[in-house]
Amino acid sequence: MRQPQENSAQSDPAPGNPVPSDPAQSDPDTFCEAPAAYIVETYFVLRMVIAAGALVLPAALLLWVALDQGVTMMGSLSAFYYSPARSIFVGILVAIGVALVAYRGYTRGENALLNAAGVLSIVVALVPTGDSSLPGLTVAGVVHTVAAVGFFVLAALSIFFYGQETLGSLPDPTLRRRYRVAYRVLAGLVVAFPASAVLVAWVVGPSVALFAGEAAALYAFAGFWLVKTYELARSQVHRRVV
Repeated sequence: MRQPQENSAQSDPAPGNPVPSDPAQSDPDTFCEAPAAYIVETYFVLRMVIAAGALVLPAALLLWVALDQGVTMMGSLSAFYYSPARSIFVGILVAIGVALVAYRGYTRGENALLNAAGVLSIVVALVPTGDSSLPGLTVAGVVHTVAAVGFFVLAALSIFFYGQETLGSLPDPTLRRRYRVAYRVLAGLVVAFPASAVLVAWVVGPSVALFAGEAAALYAFAGFWLVKTYELARSQVHRRVV
């Protein structure tokens, strides 16, 4: 007995009806080929915002001082709040803070530290440091200092304890060890640079040493996010997660 043939209407699309597109194929109206790729690129952009902000802030302030004779060199990054360069200082720190809060850490612990560091970055931007032209301490100045110290400490803790969480996807143990050492060195620098600058400023008085230490700490912080991005690109762990 012959088997009935399948209905051609079920196997072939009717004239005028579009063939359903493969979700993995690119769409001219989208940036990425699939939702997973969209998530990966979103996290890449967030990492670049954090790294670029940390790299650009000290350089932009120095450039402003060089180009505008009305702006003098300040003893710290935070002191530029009281200069015409305030918009750069506030804007970049807020952008870093928002990106840190939006970025989801690989573990719950890392996510909590990054969220807290992001909030503190926004506090540093919006609550000004004490005005050096005025005597005594202010509540805003104390809050600003505590937030700035907390930001660097939390950033260092997130790098030291959780920076290596994604290294298990790298097949080469030597490469994993190198990344682990690099992350721990960067974590130490994020804390050591501003701490040593504060010590120098306390001993010899206000100077550009604090600015230099804060800038160096931000560069170490940016260095972590750049290295982490390169590591994730090599391990492809982010694609397996999403």
